[in-house]
Amino acid sequence: MLKLLIAEDELSFREGIIQRIDWPFYDIEIVGAAMDGREAINLMRENKPDVLLTDIRMPFMNGLELIQTAQDEGLSFYSIILTGHSDFNYARDAVRYGASEYLLKPCLPEDILEAILTVKEKIDKDQKNGSALQQLNQNWTKNIPLLKNQILNQWLSNPPLPLEDREQIIEEMGISLKHSKVHVGCLRIDTPDRREESKLYKRDIALIRYAAINILTETLLPLFHGFIEPIRYGEEILWLANIPDKETDTSLKKKMEELQRNMETFLKISITISISSVKPSLDEVHTAYLEALEAMAGRFYQGKGGVFLYSEHNQRCMVHTSILENEELHQLELEIKSHLENHNYEQALDHMDHWLDYIRCTSQYEKNEVHLRATIFILELQKFSQERKSSAFEWKDDLINWVERVPSIETLEELATIMQKIIQSIVEIDSQQKPLHRTVQAALEWIIHKYNTSISLESVAKETYVSNTYLSSLFKQELGINFLDYLHQFRVEKAKELLKQNYKIYAVAKLVGYQEERHFRTTFKKWTGLTPTQYQKNV
Repeated sequence: MLKLLIAEDELSFREGIIQRIDWPFYDIEIVGAAMDGREAINLMRENKPDVLLTDIRMPFMNGLELIQTAQDEGLSFYSIILTGHSDFNYARDAVRYGASEYLLKPCLPEDILEAILTVKEKIDKDQKNGSALQQLNQNWTKNIPLLKNQILNQWLSNPPLPLEDREQIIEEMGISLKHSKVHVGCLRIDTPDRREESKLYKRDIALIRYAAINILTETLLPLFHGFIEPIRYGEEILWLANIPDKETDTSLKKKMEELQRNMETFLKISITISISSVKPSLDEVHTAYLEALEAMAGRFYQGKGGVFLYSEHNQRCMVHTSILENEELHQLELEIKSHLENHNYEQALDHMDHWLDYIRCTSQYEKNEVHLRATIFILELQKFSQERKSSAFEWKDDLINWVERVPSIETLEELATIMQKIIQSIVEIDSQQKPLHRTVQAALEWIIHKYNTSISLESVAKETYVSNTYLSSLFKQELGINFLDYLHQFRVEKAKELLKQNYKIYAVAKLVGYQEERHFRTTFKKWTGLTPTQYQKNV
């Protein structure tokens, strides 16, 4: 009898498959039914099924990871993928890489039976044709990509071993590279703050990486005339490629920008790319990888979604003192606290901008060093606030959240947002009993009633009969935030209410005053740490 294992996390659907079909009538035995990928892989090890029927989305380990894990352990089986509409493209790719069939949910038991009988027919035919040798060859073929990945991972980690002949290895393993001019590229998916990632996003990321490698290969294959090997290296997606003689940095960047557009179009994700210098042979790819990582460091200062070439990478200045001993930053911090103490909130906010600009312009410190300095300064601001008002203890929970977020900040722009929010919070605490200036109050009323129109500093200043400069200055002084940032925060709060009601993203953008959906998405991400889609999935 054919041995069938079912991996499906929906109880009613799983039981329906088991109970509504007379499996013994078709010489099929169900040897296991798992509610998640982790349970399924244990059952596969124990029962060695001929056929795996698996949902693509499951807790702990999704369907593609289940198939890959079982194959890596040497298990031989046919697989049938169950998938929803949103995962159809992933399922179609899974068929190309080993799955025998796929079924689009919701589907009838008869559809499932038909797919399994089709696979059973293939198995019977293989057995009749004496397919043992063929199966052995198939298993070897399936294992080649894994073996290639392990070899290339080793090369990226270490220089060549004594007597190691990498040119011979690429020939024996069919690696699509030449032992000549080569570079290493790094593709990093621009994820949200890891603290804010939804469970759904974490479950999807394996599928996204799987599809991203396919898109990377199809996009870059013509550029390198087929001499490219994409690989998974820990959480990174990398590639090794031989560089054509006439390739320039300009044309290389254009192709990388095309890759970014393809990722946005097909997967709706933003990516950052860094590329090493060209090395004379594969013997030096371990140093090329380090260069790609160093070039990726530019992402902290210049933001996500860029293309960073090591050849254009400005070497950091030699720093003779640590960031903790930087006197210029220390002086700026003293001035910020002095302005806060004297209720000069506009000047405090301006000096906070100078503090950030100083770090941005020098670009001489590693990301972790900037994180350390920012954390110490945040704690100093907390102490300053507590000393001035006992009510400042209400700020404690927010402060802990900000301090926890700092180590996961990936760009200076994200750090700037947090520091601006902290100054804003201090001003709010300090001004709780103080009535707002009547001009600011009038401006706030105008924002409340007109936020979904083409409102601007100029238009509100005109309505309140003051100059643009004066209104901007008043906002900073009274609220600890500039006019435009306040408007964006107000719109984002309104957008949250609409997203909770399952409005479409483009509709929400229009309803809260953004003419371009892209602008709305960027602004929402800045002030919440999540994209509108991720926020909507969470709630």
